[in-house]
Amino acid sequence: MSRLHLQGLRHLEAVVRLGTFDAAARELHVTPGAVSQHIKRLEDRLGVSLFHRYGNRSEPNDAARQIARTLSDAFEQIEQALEQGTGRSESASVKIKLYQTWANRWLIPRLEAFSEQYPDISVEFETGIESVDAGWGDLDMALSMRPDTSPNYTRVPLFTPRLLAVCTPAVAERLGPEVDLSRTARIASRNRMEDWPNWMAAAGLSADDKKPVMVFSNSTLVYEAALAGYGVAIAQLELVLQDLREGRLVRPAPTVIDAASPIVLLQPVSRARRGAARLFHKWLVVEAERLRTRTQAYLDASG
Repeated sequence: MSRLHLQGLRHLEAVVRLGTFDAAARELHVTPGAVSQHIKRLEDRLGVSLFHRYGNRSEPNDAARQIARTLSDAFEQIEQALEQGTGRSESASVKIKLYQTWANRWLIPRLEAFSEQYPDISVEFETGIESVDAGWGDLDMALSMRPDTSPNYTRVPLFTPRLLAVCTPAVAERLGPEVDLSRTARIASRNRMEDWPNWMAAAGLSADDKKPVMVFSNSTLVYEAALAGYGVAIAQLELVLQDLREGRLVRPAPTVIDAASPIVLLQPVSRARRGAARLFHKWLVVEAERLRTRTQAYLDASG
């Protein structure tokens, strides 16, 4: 150990965990060239090769993976020891990435309860729909509906969203009991264009109406447009449950289908031991269970 530089070990752990030199460079706030230099010095001092090199591409070998797994655990233990030793173990932060609509309509309204329980833990949000597999950075966890898989993180399925048509009472009256969609606009998110044809097929409705679909960049705007009375939207029930209960939105048709993919809570293996992240992860799982219960109760009551 006296011959090794801690930076070289840190760079090795980051490259193996994140999968690429570029991703490691972003997390460590250095250039990919600097990461490569640290790895080369480490190899020279160890006297072994840690990567298979194919031209401009490098892949960690078995030795690198074995060392990196142990380093990930060790760095987490060091972080915990520093927090406890300095008395700052309860003053921490959590960073989560999730879809903007889930942040706005589900998580943020519930954060007050978490803050009351853990007043010294701050929560930082990053929104987006792209994959997090190759660029976790300082993220502690993420909500995702994408079928990404990686040994670098754990996956906890939370629930599969239920999809249904929603609109204001005035729009529902205009549609009539036959749910004639040609009488209003269909509202959709650019990221969820498959929801409409899937729901209409399940409902046995014709897609031959001539009204244009009103397309927005995300579901937050879709729900705002539906609440403003601009037309009918296919919504994730979990995100409009309160609007339905309070009568701001109604169901013009009874059909409910499952979304194509479940909501999954992802967490990097290397950050699972962080005290604040562990507490927030546990709280999120409990909140998801409560949401599942409320959703099912609504469906049972509404038939």
